[in-house]
Amino acid sequence: MISRRIFVLGGTACGLGGLAYGSTVYAQSAYPNRVVRIVVANPPGGDDDTLSRFISEAIASDLGRPLIVENRGGAATTIGAMAVSLAAPDGYTLLCLHSAALVQTVLRESLKYSLKSFTPIIKIGGYPMALVVPAASKIATIEDVKAIATKSDGIAYASAGAGTMAHLTAIRFLKAIGGHGLHVTYKNNPEGMQSLVGGYTQMMFPSAREAANLRGEGLLRVLAVTSSERTNNLPDVPTMRELGFPDINSQLWYSYAAPAGTPPAVVSRLAEAIRKAVQSQSFRDRFQPLSFQTDIRTGDDLNQFLASEAARWKEVVVDNNIRFTD
Repeated sequence: MISRRIFVLGGTACGLGGLAYGSTVYAQSAYPNRVVRIVVANPPGGDDDTLSRFISEAIASDLGRPLIVENRGGAATTIGAMAVSLAAPDGYTLLCLHSAALVQTVLRESLKYSLKSFTPIIKIGGYPMALVVPAASKIATIEDVKAIATKSDGIAYASAGAGTMAHLTAIRFLKAIGGHGLHVTYKNNPEGMQSLVGGYTQMMFPSAREAANLRGEGLLRVLAVTSSERTNNLPDVPTMRELGFPDINSQLWYSYAAPAGTPPAVVSRLAEAIRKAVQSQSFRDRFQPLSFQTDIRTGDDLNQFLASEAARWKEVVVDNNIRFTD
């Protein structure tokens, strides 16, 4: 059995002595006895939504109960995450906790929840990001980007808001090439991509999946990917490492979490069900061609990963004086 200490990030056990034992026995014998809800803190259609819908269908037979995906978008994932943090710690309300949601916990000082508000269950992997420019642009190489970004006006780049992975990755990249830029924010990634295609901005860092789709339609040019190796869907595109920027290695990763204090037996059962779904042939057939890179982590390994990511992006936020005011 996976211990509560392993899974509650910085938290404390929710029961003592016989109380903890009784709750564990109850969870083992009765869970689940009703519908399980996965909250996706973004509108429908995004990577977190697509992955969660596949997983909810895949693990329903394993758990013996249906799962539903509830989209609670808004305020850069914080509305959905807040709702889950306040839910009962019984395993019936889960959160798709991903890289963008984690960054919000280090960006927004006014949040009424933190990573300690959740019990991490499992990380499943993620998509590398891609540096893209409009297909109609004269920008064809990293050197072309540098030539614009080092001018006095800099380069205009799009993202879905302050603290998103697209924003922070662009900042790290511009610093690496000695350039600067104008950050233009949009409500979501699709709007940012539309602005890029229309020529209103000059650069963006979407997922490699999104980049490949729009390149296939002749709308974008992809200059680099942030993975350690070239991706399945963009095999002709070099990595940032190949181009001399090994530290530009962002990933849009995805994990699942429950409210802090969820019984360890429930966490263990959910982790195992999700692990089997992600390692299934049907998952690989659907998502690997899109550049999804499986990386399963649980327990201490997952806790250490989340802590490392939080520290990594907090450093970027602090060093670049990125502020968010509600």
